[in-house]
Amino acid sequence: MWYEKKGKDTDVVLSTKVTIMRNIKGFQFPAKMNDADRENAMGMMRQAAGNMGFNFIRCDEMDDNAKKDLYDQYYCKYAFLNDNKKTAFLLGQKEGLGVTLNDREHMAIESFVPGSDAVSAYKAAEEVAVNFEKNMEIAYSDKMGFLTSDIKYVGTGLQISFLVAIPGIEKTAGALMILSKRAEKYDWVISPILQADGNKENGMFEIKSIATLGVSESEMVERALRVIADVVKLERSCRVNISKKKSLIIEDQFYRSYALLSYARKIEAAEAINFLNWIRLGRGQIKDDNVKLDWDKINLLTHKVRRDYKSVDAKTKRTAATAQDRADEIRRIIEEDSERG
Repeated sequence: MWYEKKGKDTDVVLSTKVTIMRNIKGFQFPAKMNDADRENAMGMMRQAAGNMGFNFIRCDEMDDNAKKDLYDQYYCKYAFLNDNKKTAFLLGQKEGLGVTLNDREHMAIESFVPGSDAVSAYKAAEEVAVNFEKNMEIAYSDKMGFLTSDIKYVGTGLQISFLVAIPGIEKTAGALMILSKRAEKYDWVISPILQADGNKENGMFEIKSIATLGVSESEMVERALRVIADVVKLERSCRVNISKKKSLIIEDQFYRSYALLSYARKIEAAEAINFLNWIRLGRGQIKDDNVKLDWDKINLLTHKVRRDYKSVDAKTKRTAATAQDRADEIRRIIEEDSERG
């Protein structure tokens, strides 16, 4: 999976996502389209993507394994995969690249990379967007730019976002407010990640761009680099300060969390995320050869816990088996890392 590769600043940034939204000229937006128009638009986009190396998959023909694969890699929301409307997905040959068809926009080109790398994520998505623009008529206004169903994305049709783990900032009084104000200067927003039940995932946040009109694509990428640099610098500073002031608490929670992740037979997602964030707080300060988790493995565990199709699927949701399977998967990953170390 794309998130198993090496990335930059992975002690703080789990992933970078670039989305480029485009709509077909002459069609209503998907929310107002009938089934016939949806089918027609889907066929046009499939034909336009014919020479780009994508695998076309209709959502109404996917089996559970295909849905799980797309969901677990962040490509699609559960509702999109299980909607009875005429929707589909284009899966790229390059890992981390895909296109949702007939969701909120006719097409949303998604490019994911591990860690912090807005430049390469944007280049991959932009190449696909340019090819679509060559192969079909795209809804565009000389005055406004690319037209989208959501006014926020009119202009470039571009959104850049980062998934970050910032327990240090969250546990430091006033730090989150400072970060939010810095982000606002660049028309960015920071939001806590919510679970399906509406509860926050401790320490997990999404930082994303919120304005595209009047801003060029290159300016948005430059802003992304500035914003995420601020986040990484502040989080690292907060972790060091917390470790200095509360070294015994951090050390105790670090080892408790590692032990529970290593040996628990049932574990809920919220518990696992909380334990992983205690490990993040201590990982840079505590040197122990017996703890074999590096940043890549910590992030892999986080992704596996956060994106588990079985935990949101109506057939398996909230069952004891899900908690047991999650614990089994966590132990397997930790044991693999220990054996390799």
